[in-house]
Amino acid sequence: MSQRRRTNNRSKTKWLLKKEIKSVLRSRWLILGFIISPLFAWLFQGAFLSFIFQQAVEPEQIFITIEDEGPMGQFLYDQIEARYEVEKSLPDDEKWLFIESLTVVTQEDGLASWENRTAPVWVYIPANFTAVLEATNVTTLTMYVNAGSFRASAAAERLSWFAGWQIREIVRNLYIKRVTPPTAEASYGHQLAIFLVMITSVLAPSPYVSKSFAGERENHTLEALLVVPMSRLRILGAKLVAGLMLCMIYSAFTVVGILSYNFLILFRSEGSINATSAASFYSVDVATIPLIFFCQFLVLLCAIGIGVVISCLAKDQASSESINNLVLLVPTMVIGILGFTGSIMSYGGVLGLFVWLIPFSHAVMFLNGVLSGAATAASLLVNIAYMIGFTIVSLLIGAKAFEREAIIA
Repeated sequence: MSQRRRTNNRSKTKWLLKKEIKSVLRSRWLILGFIISPLFAWLFQGAFLSFIFQQAVEPEQIFITIEDEGPMGQFLYDQIEARYEVEKSLPDDEKWLFIESLTVVTQEDGLASWENRTAPVWVYIPANFTAVLEATNVTTLTMYVNAGSFRASAAAERLSWFAGWQIREIVRNLYIKRVTPPTAEASYGHQLAIFLVMITSVLAPSPYVSKSFAGERENHTLEALLVVPMSRLRILGAKLVAGLMLCMIYSAFTVVGILSYNFLILFRSEGSINATSAASFYSVDVATIPLIFFCQFLVLLCAIGIGVVISCLAKDQASSESINNLVLLVPTMVIGILGFTGSIMSYGGVLGLFVWLIPFSHAVMFLNGVLSGAATAASLLVNIAYMIGFTIVSLLIGAKAFEREAIIA
């Protein structure tokens, strides 16, 4: 008897799961929205930025320090200064370095300017520059670059090419040591990935969740479903599986969108002297895409968990969508605004606690850590655990609300 009951429950669960999936697949506009939304967001940005990149290169301010007492350090500086002076009277299409101003500073002033972020590019020629070059035929030039600025990255790339060319002219070689901020400043591609993953993923599940719960109540189909002799948790689980399928579609086309975005940037910058800078500053590192996919999936789960609670309490689909969008948009906007003014976790007190409690803050911290390469395994695990824990608690609250719905029905 028990075996027959279990078999019967499994068959009913399969029936309900097929019903929910068919219901989702019949909503062609919903699926189309889940496909077009991430693709359009990334392709539009790619087309826009690739067009902007093709415009004239903007000059940048350069700070330089010469500590070398031998002739080679002075020789390199003289070549850079001579080219800078020549380019003042040249048209843009004949310029190589595009230096706005070349300022000689002491090591102390250069380091201070670098630490307070007033030096986009600081070139440091060390004291042993000539000695090492004469002894080994290769020496090192240190270049401090604000990786968060495309202009600075492009200027550093041009300077690296020019300095290496000058040293190779005397049958020697030059190694450029790049130094970027210790707390990696986000590139445009980095910031764009976080912004698009957050905004689009937070709001994407709202139409499905509202239709699947509040919508069924409004259309009077929920009561018929609740009288089926089946656990309410199984009903809730079947609806969530259908929602997860939509999440997978959304995340998969986000990956397609990111790859298309990268292609547009690389295609438009190909052959330019700033091609490497454009790739590193504008594009999203392909190696980080699996982790972006994973984080976006967690964001979608959190949004579904919150949406289930709201939808189970709302009277109709329109109210559910409106409340859900308002509830999710407010913390997302708070995180976005704080993110533009600095690290979202740099605030203390009540505001800091409020920001920390928002699950999407942990998604931003996760993506920041992954994309900047500054995260530790422990910090990423904390972010993941909090988002998963928040989702589970939300779904448990939603399940209780759903069971209450069953009692009332």
